[in-house]
Formats: sequence, C-alpha cells, structure tokens
Amino acid sequence: MGTSAARRAPTGRWWRLAKRAATRYLSPEKEGGVEVREVVARYLAALEGSAAAGGPGALAAFSLTRKVAQDLGAFWAQAVSQGWEAVLNAWGVPQLKGQPPEIAAAGLSAALVGPGGGLEEAVARAALAQALLPHLPPQDYLQSEAGPASGPEPHLLVQHFLGTVLAGRLVLDLGESLEAAGRDFRRLQMGLAGLTGYISQAALASPVSSPSQTEHWRGLNGWLWVTQVLAAILKKLR
Repeated sequence: MGTSAARRAPTGRWWRLAKRAATRYLSPEKEGGVEVREVVARYLAALEGSAAAGGPGALAAFSLTRKVAQDLGAFWAQAVSQGWEAVLNAWGVPQLKGQPPEIAAAGLSAALVGPGGGLEEAVARAALAQALLPHLPPQDYLQSEAGPASGPEPHLLVQHFLGTVLAGRLVLDLGESLEAAGRDFRRLQMGLAGLTGYISQAALASPVSSPSQTEHWRGLNGWLWVTQVLAAILKKLR
C-alpha cells in the first residue's frame, strides 16, 4: 500500500515494532495477538520515533491536514450562516451548484486541499470527501440560498475529518503488514473497520472548546484549535 510519509515503506526500529503489531493484530493464531489500541499506539510511537531520525514526528506529520481541517471548519460554519450559494461562490467553486452530492464532495475536497500530489494530500482529499458526503443535500438544493438544514456542528465535522485522515495514514503505512496477515478479504475488512472505528471514536471525544463563528476559524485561532484537537486525539490514542 505504500506509505503516507514517502513513496517507499518507512523503516527503523519503531516501524518494525508497529508492523509486527499490525501483523499480530490480524494473525489467525489467537495466541500472541494484539488489540486495536496497541496497533494504533505502536503506529503513533513510530511516527514520534521518526522525529529522532530527522522525520517530522506525529503532530508535524499532519501539517497540511491541519490547514485543511481549519478551512473545513470555516467552510461549514459559513455554509450554515450564509447558505450554499454564498459559500460556494466565496470559496471559488460556483460550478458545484446543482451537482450531485458525490461530485460536489469530490469538488469541495479538491478545492480545500489543493492540487498537491503527495500522499498526505491524497489522504486528505479522500477523507474530506468521505466526511462531507453524508451531509451534502440533493443536487437541486445546492442551488438554494439556504444552508445545511441538518448535520454536525463544524467542530464535530472537523474532528471526524481528522480521525478519518489518521486512520487512512495508518492503513497506508502499515498496509503491507495488514494485507499479509489478513489472509482473506473479509478478515482484512473487519480488521480495518476495527482500526478506523477505534480512531474515529477517539477523534470525536476531544474535549477542546471549539470556535463558534466563521471568522473564528480563520487565522491563528482556528489553527491553534485544530492543533490542540489533533494533539488531544494523538494523546488519547497513545
């Protein structure tokens, strides 16, 4: 599956421990198996361990993700307060008015993440589309002046996005070990569902007070809030 940090698989002592935990997690032999929380904790330890070898570390590895999360919060808060037509015009994507939700989600993720071709960008685009899709209205409603009639508060949508990105990065970095141990598609699918569910639950349990208005998401306040939330998620999962 490759890696979220580079085009080659991550190496080093901490990564070997993380990959070993991933293998044991999906191994059919019950003896010596590990639970979801150990796989995630080992993975985060590997990200932190990479800092000692000149890597970015866990928090810094998600710099672009944090910027996208901040923009997502601002976008959704603006959609709630000003309506779909106004927010799509403001963010430079008026062509998405009247599009089906699937196309709108993909277009919004591309606009908020940008054109970068790195793996962090790719994961962020996929995670953003996944987070937005359930909450976008039917295509004819995207042309109206009203905003989201229902859906999560901006901070909850952002937290969901952060958890989805973290799960996606883990699957990319440990994917080879997970696939090798999974043996069959059903076992692999169940294992991945366990990992993503565990991370998502931790992401939504962040206690950090959230920005309340569109302008609060922009600038330093929004950046600091997203950084604090991600730091709290990482701490909870270690």
